[in-house]
Amino acid sequence: MPKEFEQLFKEGFLHENRDWVYFGFGEGWKEGKCDECYRLLRQDLKPNRHCINCWKLEIFFSNCTDLEEVKRFLIDESIKDRTLHGKWLKREMKIPKGVLTSIPEAGHPDKGVKKEGVILVYTQSIKERDEKKERILTGLREKGLYKKSALSYRRGCVNFDELIGSWKKWHYMDRDYSE
Repeated sequence: MPKEFEQLFKEGFLHENRDWVYFGFGEGWKEGKCDECYRLLRQDLKPNRHCINCWKLEIFFSNCTDLEEVKRFLIDESIKDRTLHGKWLKREMKIPKGVLTSIPEAGHPDKGVKKEGVILVYTQSIKERDEKKERILTGLREKGLYKKSALSYRRGCVNFDELIGSWKKWHYMDRDYSE
């Protein structure tokens, strides 16, 4: 791990668990939102406002020309934009291709990739998703850090599809949940 990342851990900007390193401040993110989403999902076995309005941008490791520089870029961006936050896998793993239901497919790893890691950037609306997707993709491509022409995205957590069906059918694809 680069020395500068060690300092960010000390400052509380980065934190980790067994599988993930989390980055960013997440201003506007309600603490306990994920816990509440899981609780409602298990209770009702149907999509709720939390998972419907939780959009994740996916940046696959194999699509990056320099993974450590991509992480630095995202950290720098999240310092400028305190609503930008996400996480990256600590190690690559085998990802069954059937689990990759995000769109567009142009953002997925190449077919020959056997093991993969991912960086997820959280957003809370379609508007925020599209703005951050454009800004991140443009910045990465301008710096020569990203090989693909697109970032893929999805709603909610990937394991929710097994519980409540395809995320593409949870709610209108062009609308956020509103009460």
